[in-house]
Amino acid sequence: MYNKKAVKCYEEGRLSQQKGKLSDAERAYKKAVKINQDFIEAHNDLGNVLLVRGRYKGAFNSFRKALTLRPNHPMLLTNLGNALQLQGEIEKAMDWFNKAIVQDPNFTGAHNNLGNALRDLGRFQEAVASYKQAIAISPDYADTYYNLASVLIQLDELEEAVNKFEKAIEIDPGHQGAYNGLGNALAFQAEMGKAVGAYRKAIEINPKHKYAYNGLGNVLSDMGDIDEAIVSYRKATEIDPGHKEAYNGLGNALSNMGEIENAIAAYRKAIEIDPLHKQACKGLASALSDYGEIEEAIAVYRISIEINPEHTEAYRSLSKNKKFSEYDDDIRAMESLYGNKDYSDEQKMHLAFGLGKAYEDLGDYEKSMDYILQATRLKRASIDYSVSEEVELFSNIKATFSSDFFSDREGTGNQDHTPIFILGMPRSGTSLVEQILASHPDVFGAGELNDLSVLIQNISSAESPSNFPAGIIDLDSGALDDLGKQYIERIRKHSVTSKYISDKMPQNFLYIGLIRVILPNAKIINCCRDPMDNCLSLFKNYFNTAQYYSYDLTELGQYYNLYLNLMQHWRDTLAGFVYDLSYEQLVTDQENQSRQLLDYCHFPWDDACLDFHKTRRTVKTASNAQVRRPIYKDSVQLWKRYEKQLEPLRVAIYG
Repeated sequence: MYNKKAVKCYEEGRLSQQKGKLSDAERAYKKAVKINQDFIEAHNDLGNVLLVRGRYKGAFNSFRKALTLRPNHPMLLTNLGNALQLQGEIEKAMDWFNKAIVQDPNFTGAHNNLGNALRDLGRFQEAVASYKQAIAISPDYADTYYNLASVLIQLDELEEAVNKFEKAIEIDPGHQGAYNGLGNALAFQAEMGKAVGAYRKAIEINPKHKYAYNGLGNVLSDMGDIDEAIVSYRKATEIDPGHKEAYNGLGNALSNMGEIENAIAAYRKAIEIDPLHKQACKGLASALSDYGEIEEAIAVYRISIEINPEHTEAYRSLSKNKKFSEYDDDIRAMESLYGNKDYSDEQKMHLAFGLGKAYEDLGDYEKSMDYILQATRLKRASIDYSVSEEVELFSNIKATFSSDFFSDREGTGNQDHTPIFILGMPRSGTSLVEQILASHPDVFGAGELNDLSVLIQNISSAESPSNFPAGIIDLDSGALDDLGKQYIERIRKHSVTSKYISDKMPQNFLYIGLIRVILPNAKIINCCRDPMDNCLSLFKNYFNTAQYYSYDLTELGQYYNLYLNLMQHWRDTLAGFVYDLSYEQLVTDQENQSRQLLDYCHFPWDDACLDFHKTRRTVKTASNAQVRRPIYKDSVQLWKRYEKQLEPLRVAIYG
């Protein structure tokens, strides 16, 4: 029997612990063990409180004292292991968990916590076995299902992970961690709508769930709902000012919105918290490059390489931003890494693109193309793409947007004059044209926006997820007007006061017919370039997303002809709606071409359009460095330097 005063103190400690008053509980338990040094339960519960408070060594001592009073007790052995694991002594912790299992093979907690230790060591398959053993003993233990599901994500067994998270929730509907984990698993499966629901449920259960806010921000950002993503990331950083991942996500979202200075500040905050944060360093360097701070961007890329010398993507980005004038240490380093047999194809792909750019700067075009061909071969092998699917899409677009289609919808759409669409094939001069227009005081250059494609996705239904272009036929005049209104609302988030806002997403050439019926007063500028130069520029550049056709010369030529054919269709059915602007004429006769461009847009002349390279704005494309320079003609007829190696492209385009 324990001393009555000790028991009273112990009961006070239990009550305080239940109320979350851990400091009071600690004091009460300490009084109990001081009065009664053999009070096993008080020693154990004191250890549990110290664990929660982060005082792991003190917790270990309390559990050890309890164990001396009750040797080989499975729960006490497991608690000792917990204290060691939280101190990072995982191997020692596993010894105690195994001792607990020897004493009681059916002790669920020991199997579960052994799984946690194996998980922390990266021994995921063994962790799965331990969790499954715990579940076999106690099928209604929600935390074990949650832990098992979390490891299954690491093993990329996403469907099974979803199943186990849902089982944890079935057992414990208030399990916030399971809802958050479910959101993660669904996001990895690209089930974005369901992931949003799971994260929101986790937040509903715990309004201070920083990880759920961060996960929600990631998914909303992927869905194109950048405004809401920013709100979610900011909430995560409010809850935890040291949440480096939320600051990195915030930087990405702000960068996508064109709020580049705020994005830079967010990335810097993430790096301040963790100077070795590779993704934040990458984001910061990219943002600085987009903003025209090329030298500082190069410096940050060098820091990224210093942090991780195997970060080959940083070498590629460094090469893109740097102008090489000699065979230097950067080229030597890239060549040395490229020759490393242990490097993956993806790592070598980034290096080969970087080396291709470096040798072009040096005028060694044969070596440049050798590396570019190696880079594109590696990239093409990593993607699943068929140009035949593109052929079908282009054919469907032309069939849907016929002359009759437009005559039946005369007068439809929102009458707003704000949008200027700058489109064409990527690398056709769209960045240059937008930089010229954005130098005009009436124009805000918003960059490459995905707003139009998001609206098109919203037209699609769950039953018909790819509903373009067919779904457009079913839209009445009210729906078309509403689509135009939605687009204006979305781009107005970039600028409230500017008279005009440009959207230079090149692939919008696919949607010219839709633009005509939802925004009939929009201006559309199609950037044209010599086909061989345009395709060469595509071929030698790496793209984070899309442009899958650009990594094979024959497929590239085939896609380019699809573009040419579709543009002719728009000219035939929508005479005068599209303004064609030649890149070659623009760089040869900048002032006259710029004046004609402004005349088409009905803008008064402004001399700032001639000094476009001085305009301070974000340019988030492969041309971000070039538009900081005055007009230059280096790229005109550049393809002839590579004429022999580009023969498959020439045949594909011209036959």
